[in-house]
Amino acid sequence: MKKRRLAVFAVAGAAALASVAVATPSMAASSKSPITIAWMTTLSGPYAQPSVNNDMKLATNQINSQGGIDGHKVQFVAYDANLTPQQAVTATQKALGSKPTAFIGYSVDDQIQATAQVLKQSGIPVLAVAQGPAASSNAVHVPNLYTVVPNLVSAIQASSTYAYSKFHPKSVGIFHTDDTASNADASTAQALLKKQGVRNFTVRSASDQATDTTQQALAMKGDDVVFEFGFPIVEANFNTALSQNGISVPIQGDQTGNFLAAYGLNKPAELTKYAFTPYCYSAVLPTKQAKAYSAAYTAAYPGQSLQTSTPYVYDAVELLGAAIKADGGNVSSSAITKELSKISYNGVCGPYHADANHELMHQVAMVSYANGINPGELAAIFHEGPVPASYFKS
Repeated sequence: MKKRRLAVFAVAGAAALASVAVATPSMAASSKSPITIAWMTTLSGPYAQPSVNNDMKLATNQINSQGGIDGHKVQFVAYDANLTPQQAVTATQKALGSKPTAFIGYSVDDQIQATAQVLKQSGIPVLAVAQGPAASSNAVHVPNLYTVVPNLVSAIQASSTYAYSKFHPKSVGIFHTDDTASNADASTAQALLKKQGVRNFTVRSASDQATDTTQQALAMKGDDVVFEFGFPIVEANFNTALSQNGISVPIQGDQTGNFLAAYGLNKPAELTKYAFTPYCYSAVLPTKQAKAYSAAYTAAYPGQSLQTSTPYVYDAVELLGAAIKADGGNVSSSAITKELSKISYNGVCGPYHADANHELMHQVAMVSYANGINPGELAAIFHEGPVPASYFKS
C-alpha cells in the first residue's frame, strides 16, 4: 500500500557515503558487552546527506558519557539500506551477521514489508521511521517492530483539519508524485477533506523524477488550497511552478517541508504560505526536552541547521535505553520488545507510548513558514489522546 516515507534527505548530488562503523567515545573498562545498534539508513544516492549519522552520534555519545546503559557501552553501525526494498534486504542480512541488539531506521514502507519475515525470525527489536500503515507491526505481522514517527493517516488528518478550519476551502488542489505511497496519501487527503465538506478537487500527479510540473501547477488555478505529497525535489519544483505562474494560495506540505528550506530547494518567497507536518522539528517545540536537544545539537554540530536534524532518531536511541533500564539492564531481544510495549517516555518529539499497532508517537505538529522560514513557527499540535499539560512546561 505504501512505498516510501523519507526520513532523511539531502539535495541531489550530495556526496555518497560508504557503509561505515561509527565508534563512540571510549569509556572506562567494563566487562559488560556493548549494546550495538544496526542503523538502517541512506548512505548513497541523491537522498543521502553528510549529516545522516549526527543524531545517532549525539545520542550514543551522551549515553556513553554518563556510563552507558546499565554499564553497557552503546555503539552503532550504519548500513546503506537506501530507499529500495532489495537494498534493505541486503543491508539487513549484512547487519544480522553482527548480531545487533536492535535495529533503528528503515525509512520506506516497502523496505519494512520486504524485510518483515527475516526481522520477525530474528526477534531483534526494530524501531522504525517508516510512517505508513502498511509498515506497522500488525500489518506486517512482526511483533518486535515499533514505529517512532507519527502515523501517516494521523499526519494527513492533522493537515486537512488545519487547512479546512483555517481557510474553509471550497475547492482543493492535490499534487502528488506517482508512486504507491504518494498515490495513497492523495486518496487519503481527498477522503478526509470530503468528510469535512470539500466537494471540488483538482488532482494531478508527476513522476518521482519529474523536472517540469508547470502543467500540474496551472491546473490548480482557482483552487483555494493546495496539498502536496511526494518526493522532496519534485515538490520543490512544483512550488516554484506555482509561484512562477502567479498561484499564491496556502500550500499544505508533508513531512519533507523543513528540508525544502534547509537545502534552499525553494526561495523564501515561494514558501510564505506553506505549512507542513514534519516528523519532528525541535526548533519550534516548546518543551524542555526539545530545547535541551536543540542546544545540544547546535553545540555538537555548529553551523548545521536544525531543519536537517532527525530528533526522532535521537529519541529512538533513548527509547531503546529506557526499555533496557526498565528491565534492570536486560539486553535480550524478548525483554526489550516486552518493555517497548509498556513504555511511557517523554522525548524530544513528544510523549511516546505503544498502541495496539506498536506505534509509539501519537502527536503531530503543524509548522508554518509565514514568518519567513527560519526557524518557522508552531501553528498547531494535534494528538490522538490527551497529552499531559506538565509535558509542555519548560
